Amino acid sequence: MTISEPRKIVIVGLGTGGLYSAKTALGFNRKAEITIIEKRPYDMFSPCGLPFAIEGVVGSFEDLKYDVPDHLRRMKKMLAHEVQSINPSKKTVEVKNLDTWETKNIEYDSLVLATGGRPILLPVPGAKELIENGVYFVSTIENSEMVRSAAEKAKHAVMIGGGPIGLEIAIALKARGVELAITKRSPPVFPKVLDVDMGEIVEKYLREQNFKLFFGKKTERINTDDDGNISSVTIEGEDVPADMVVMGVGTEANTDLALQAGLEVGKYGIKVDDHLRTSDPNIYALGDCIESFNLVNKQPMPSQLATAAFLQGHVVGVNAAGGEVVYEGDLATFATVIGELEIAAVGFNTPSAEDAGFKVISGKSKGKSKPEYMPGSAPVTVKIIIDKENGKILGGQVIAEKGGGGAGWRVNLISMAIRTGMTIDQFAEIELAYTPPISEVYDPLSMASEFGAKKYNQLQK
Repeated sequence: MTISEPRKIVIVGLGTGGLYSAKTALGFNRKAEITIIEKRPYDMFSPCGLPFAIEGVVGSFEDLKYDVPDHLRRMKKMLAHEVQSINPSKKTVEVKNLDTWETKNIEYDSLVLATGGRPILLPVPGAKELIENGVYFVSTIENSEMVRSAAEKAKHAVMIGGGPIGLEIAIALKARGVELAITKRSPPVFPKVLDVDMGEIVEKYLREQNFKLFFGKKTERINTDDDGNISSVTIEGEDVPADMVVMGVGTEANTDLALQAGLEVGKYGIKVDDHLRTSDPNIYALGDCIESFNLVNKQPMPSQLATAAFLQGHVVGVNAAGGEVVYEGDLATFATVIGELEIAAVGFNTPSAEDAGFKVISGKSKGKSKPEYMPGSAPVTVKIIIDKENGKILGGQVIAEKGGGGAGWRVNLISMAIRTGMTIDQFAEIELAYTPPISEVYDPLSMASEFGAKKYNQLQK
């Protein structure tokens, strides 16, 4: 379905959400006119590729950049421009040209906020004073180039934060010859997505790779020598040698413009409804800057994945252009590669499911990615979280070891099962493709499903 109704749409931010909302709006409404406002002087880049450019797997940071072509002269890009304020009553945004410092007002019928997130700076004494001079973030091409440059001279580094991006960066720095210590406040690995027993696989691998781990310990301060250069980081009384520190504890929603405009903001970001409208019906928001909601129980949750922003972009694009589409919610389907580990997860893990009020059981198995006689056969562990009351699948976790791969496609299947409301009995009956070069005839995913189904059915007797 398409419509032809003149509509001025202004989009703040040219990331995944901003791009796909623009593309969708142009396709849905043949008379929509799009203006995208972006602070960067260049179009787009792939943030998820930054650790791999630091490592050298991606040859150049320039390889992460790509241009967004104008569409039929109905899309205008204002690069190196920044929105200073929003006037919801007049339906205008004030925009500053960052090259000339000139400002002007732009009118809109629909406004889309895709302002993204910003890295969190923990209040560690010494950190703020040394930002970009020994303490670094990895969130842009520019600050990632600083990290790679610092790594060329550093012998020791401390990574503050042990989430997926933090560990990807740690692997990257190690590959460049830097000795790494990793510190994080919570003792388990990836506590929001992995159960403790699954996280132990990751922790064991990190120790085998000679990372020094300080999990569940407080970072007390960053120390400098007489010349003002970083010399060590104090972690619960122990001075750990460091020439550089990377702050990788995650991101927070960039809600500055929303607050200035008087929009409602929740715990995780800008509040939106199931049409991704904000508290102003003419303003939409999506991506890392919003407080989204869980697909299963509709409870608020952060939305910090490019895949979620992509799906939200389609919803916002239609609605901002005059349509009516409902967003069903997030499942937080994610994957990461940490050295030779491929890790993927979706939905609830056991602690988060129990915190949400579910009574759960699980099915877990460890098998091989392919028959042992095939080159590249490697361990794969699968865990499926199941609602004890009705047998529906609530979440899944997969870890593929020794470069065997396949965690992503297995979790994608679990994601589909959750979205369609499948029970563990139904999921256990899925027929999977098999050939020795790519899989086992009895896949670890099938094993975990059958174990979970047996456990569930025994409880029903």
